[in-house]
Order: sequence, then C-alpha cells, then structure tokens
Amino acid sequence: MKQNNMLLNVATFVAIMLAAALTQAAEEPHLDADSGEYVLNIPYFEFDTSEGKQAYEVILKAPLNANPVFSVDFASLKTKPVGNLPVITGSNICLQTAHGSYLSCQAETKMDYAIDIARCINSNESGCIEEIEQAFSDETKECQAFNQARIELCGVLGGDAYLPDLDPDNFIDPTTITTANANPYFPLVHGNTWVYEAGEETVTVTVTDQTEIIQGIIAVVVSDVVSIDGELVEDTDDWYAQDKDGNVWYMGELSKNFEDGLLDDLEGSWRAGIESAQPGIIMYARPEEHIGETYRQEFLPGEAEDFARILSVSASTSNENFSCSDNCLQTYENSPFEPVGFGDFTPEHKFYLPGVGKIRSFHVNPETGELADGEDVEELISFTPGS
Repeated sequence: MKQNNMLLNVATFVAIMLAAALTQAAEEPHLDADSGEYVLNIPYFEFDTSEGKQAYEVILKAPLNANPVFSVDFASLKTKPVGNLPVITGSNICLQTAHGSYLSCQAETKMDYAIDIARCINSNESGCIEEIEQAFSDETKECQAFNQARIELCGVLGGDAYLPDLDPDNFIDPTTITTANANPYFPLVHGNTWVYEAGEETVTVTVTDQTEIIQGIIAVVVSDVVSIDGELVEDTDDWYAQDKDGNVWYMGELSKNFEDGLLDDLEGSWRAGIESAQPGIIMYARPEEHIGETYRQEFLPGEAEDFARILSVSASTSNENFSCSDNCLQTYENSPFEPVGFGDFTPEHKFYLPGVGKIRSFHVNPETGELADGEDVEELISFTPGS
C-alpha cells in the first residue's frame, strides 16, 4: 500500500510539473493581499464523483516582482471541487482593494498592448512593434509602482475599508455660507474667485450659485477652468459640501478635458455614491488637531485616490501679491498614481492663507525638498471676495 501511494505521489508530482509548465501561460495568478504573493492555483486530472466534478489541485507561489519565479507549495496538494477561484484573498481590506486595482492595471495594460500590436501589424510601420513593447514594459512597471504606493498608504491608513458615514442632517446649506461661518482655509462663499498662474497656465476658480444634491447632501458647484496660453484645456465642476463642524468634504467632480478646442474626454470625473466612490476631506475645520495625519481626499479605486497630510499651521511663504508669516496651513498632497521615487512623480505642497484660501503650491523633489525639476510654482495672482 505504501509503495502504491509513493508511486501515485511521484506520478502526481510529475503531473504537477507538467501542468505548471502547460498552464502558467493560460492561468492568471491572483494576489494574496496579506502575504503580497502571487498565487497560482492549478487544477488537473479532472474526474467525476458522486459529489460532482473534482480535480487534483496544486498551488504555486511567487513573490510580487517583475519576473516572478513560482515554487510548489507541496502541502497544498489535494482534491477539490472544480469551480471559479477568488481573485484576491486575505483579511486586510485596504490591501485587497490595492491589489484589485493592481490586477485591473495589469489587465488594462495587456489589452492596450494587444490592440496596439494588432495596429502595428496592420500598418507595417518600421519600429512600431519595438515602441509598443517598450511602452508595455514601462506601463507594467508603472502598475507595480502604483501598487507599491497603495501598499505603503495602507500601512499608514490601516487595513479597514474606507466608508465615511455622512449624515445629510449634519451639513449646512451652501447658500448660507458667509465669511463668518466659512472654513477660513477653504471659504465656499458665493462669488469668491481665485486666479492662479503657473508658467503659461492660468487657473480660474469660482464658487458659483449652483448646487448639486449628492447622497442626500447639498453640495456647492465650484468652477475650475484651466487654460494654457489662452487655450481652454480643462473645464471642471467640483462639488464641495461643508458640515456643521466646518469640515469641507469633496463630493466629486465633472472634469471636461479639451484638445484643440474640442472636448476630448471626461477622465478624472467621479461622484460620491456612484460605482462605490467615496467622498473625502478636502479641508478640516481645525487642521491644528490633525497635524501629521494622512487622510483620503477622494476614493474611487483606479480613478480618484488623492490623499493629503497636514504638515504645519504655522508655515510662511510669499509671492508678489500674497504672503503669510507663521500663519499659513501647509499640506502634503499626492496620489498612488504619482508614486514618490518613481520616474518624475513628485508630491505637491500647498499653502493656505486664512480668510483667502490656497495662495501657493508646487511639486517638491522628495530627496532635496526643493522645487522639482521642470515644475512651475502655482501662485495666486488675484482673489476677489464674493458676497
């Protein structure tokens, strides 16, 4: 009996190796969110039983890197029902969400690569395939960098799901916001208008008299128009809501992007409550109580993942028109789509003057703390108070 079992085990092991060799190209590994490993489940030797279709299964594991090498988890050899396997496992919800976004990024990159190769073949352009293969390699590395940034963010935020519980009764009607009750760092007073310049770019931000009801909460529409050398490149409606404590929440945006004067896409748009998108804090009422904290400003995996950290409420900065001395709020803002240390991606520092709002922002080289190469400082040129 022992000899027969040994023969079966040897035969099974050989089958494992053959199955692994034959199916790795066809089977997609999933990610164990807790261990951060690729896990490849390979069923083989399917057979029917009184309990339904069964199969021997082996599990292969590999570290999460660009060229994973799988090894056999011998303890995993077993029979199990044949069926769909979960894409992601683990108990850390933040990491599961991060890895889900990673799988999506990988899949999108592969689809883009396949269709681009098809177009290259049809066009027969010299060097086209080489360019696509390089782009595929670069985008694959970007997906990995995004994932690592999300993992690091989860390490700061913790493993719980991000589901802010907002009560519409705890929010004020934005039409009643005045200088007296507005958040001083983010005053949503009707008519307030800010004009910023950064190199050849001009940004005009205006608190309109329009409102939008989002998840039962009345939000004010803030117009954000971007032009370069006078040509419109972006026209966005941002939706903000202020609660009774004075915190300002970011409820979403409709972002219209233009090219050559024509509407190009709505990339970056999201709305709280749609496709599980979640609102985030854009400005605390009492930021001095949150110095050093990291918090989400928005959350729609794969689309809107900005986060921020309050660095100081006694910062100093200045430009030709506005300045502050030991009384500016300074924040660090970034996104997993711009991971620090990868490529040219750099975090952004913003400075807010009480009673006015943001007066200056710039991207910082994380190694030197100085202005990042090739980046322009965005300066507030004018502020027109509303009524």
